[in-house]
Amino acid sequence: MLKVVKISVSCIALFLCVYSLFNQDELLLLVVQLFVAGLLSVVGVEAILNKQKLSGYLLFGSAAFLLVVNVVKFII
Repeated sequence: MLKVVKISVSCIALFLCVYSLFNQDELLLLVVQLFVAGLLSVVGVEAILNKQKLSGYLLFGSAAFLLVVNVVKFII
């Protein structure tokens, strides 16, 4: 069940990302990036629970990188 939810959420995020880039809507792109960061965090937790620590930490790092880039972009 969780795998189906992750795949559908990923497809929705990809669609929203393409739509926001096509229409140059920055707010929607920010929401999609935060959505993807949350998805990466959930997958990272699942990887750590499945004893795959390296991939879990890489996923958490990717989510943190997305969040830091958005915060820096917002500050500038």
